[in-house]
Amino acid sequence: MSSPSSADAIAANRRAWDASAPLHRDAPSWKRLTDGFAGDPGFSWFDPPMEAALRSIGLDGATVAQICCNNGRETVSLMNLGAREAVGFDQSEVFLDQARELARIAGRACTFVAGDVHAIEARYDGAFDLVVITIGVFGWMPDLARFMAVPARLLRPGGRILIHEEHPVVNMFEPREDTPLLVRHSYFRATPFVGEEAIVYGDGPAPQVGPHYWFAHPLGRVFEALIGAGLVIERFEEFPENISSTAFEPLAAGRLLPMSYLLQARKSR
Repeated sequence: MSSPSSADAIAANRRAWDASAPLHRDAPSWKRLTDGFAGDPGFSWFDPPMEAALRSIGLDGATVAQICCNNGRETVSLMNLGAREAVGFDQSEVFLDQARELARIAGRACTFVAGDVHAIEARYDGAFDLVVITIGVFGWMPDLARFMAVPARLLRPGGRILIHEEHPVVNMFEPREDTPLLVRHSYFRATPFVGEEAIVYGDGPAPQVGPHYWFAHPLGRVFEALIGAGLVIERFEEFPENISSTAFEPLAAGRLLPMSYLLQARKSR
């Protein structure tokens, strides 16, 4: 099977995310989100390594963008952690409706912008102290170099990008199989994985939503895309913790594999 064009993959992925959004709102995590944001002005949905890194950078008075913000749970968390302004960009208007609801519940004046994240309006160029990217964003991107040019132009000189991502090593395995730690795919796989089921994080139902495409990007490609976009790598740390869906938990047994990583880079002045 041939790979789709970038435009076709991006469009198919948007349709799949739109179709998957209602399942996220019906999941138990939605109540945890609404209860948390309603009851605690400091509530944060970030995993501990990412929250610690954000606090280390310092968010007080900062303007922050999150690219591919999903239902906005982390964008709202950025303001709870001290950001002066937080803007979330995502291709799924259906998910952004949920994001706006969470922001209302939290009483935070976040901004959410729908559209292809490769085509964010030029008025946002140089507007942010920090760009945040989390958990699974890179896999939906057909061309990582093209994508990385976007946060680079959104940052003001000296601004930083902070990435907390799923480690590409996990793409080598099929965690639902009887032998989950058996290598089944090349780390350097060139063609995307094709799915048909709804994109969910837990063990709930996953009905058919149409084709969507997941691209495997080795770490070397991530570094090259950052450097090519004029970003200077300041920090890189790997972790054995699974930050993705529950389907990957079998790979985390015994803490044998790198399951996630944290990467920080700075825009050259």
